[in-house]
Amino acid sequence: MRATATAERQPTQRQTPQEKAFAEAMAAGVRQAVIDAIVRNGREMPGDRPALTVERAPVAIAPAQLALAHPAGKPRDEAQQLYERCLAYYRGTVRAQDEARGIDDVGAAVAAFVGANLCALQGGTVTLPLLLKLEHQLAGIVRLSADWDSAPARDRQAYFEQMAVIAVLITETAAQAARQGQVAVANVQRAARGYLQQLLGIDPDDLVIGPDGLAARQGS
Repeated sequence: MRATATAERQPTQRQTPQEKAFAEAMAAGVRQAVIDAIVRNGREMPGDRPALTVERAPVAIAPAQLALAHPAGKPRDEAQQLYERCLAYYRGTVRAQDEARGIDDVGAAVAAFVGANLCALQGGTVTLPLLLKLEHQLAGIVRLSADWDSAPARDRQAYFEQMAVIAVLITETAAQAARQGQVAVANVQRAARGYLQQLLGIDPDDLVIGPDGLAARQGS
């Protein structure tokens, strides 16, 4: 996929109080999963953990919500189309294995989101082995099942879609920026930092990412 817009503008959803509370609960769970992954430092977790999944919405939700950050008219329409392409690419290429079941793996999308943004900041590349490592490390988000199960299906679907869209958007725009020069790279890095802080409450300066996944930055 080739993105046709930069990630310099950070798309954000307009949320109801209920949606905001759900997003905050998810962010807290992901932060705890990141901490747990670092504490384990590569050690295996006891037993397999079930994936955190959601049935797909009949019509995508997040692309239109994210596009509200853009001016009305053609810019908003083009932004929505871009976000729809990002979501389709994520489902059709990044997580093609979920297609037949008609479900979306939320843990995998969160892992892709974290990996894409940290790699954009630190100059790495999101590879399949890295994604698999991050999915394993962040499996602890299943402890959010109480918040997850009590939330409306639409909120859960929109949350997954937002993670997936931004993961692809950052990955693609970071690759383009590398060919365009330092100013473009700095713009993508600014956006990546904002996403991590805004949507997950994670300070990326405390983390490093590499072939073994997430780790604490030395001295943090």
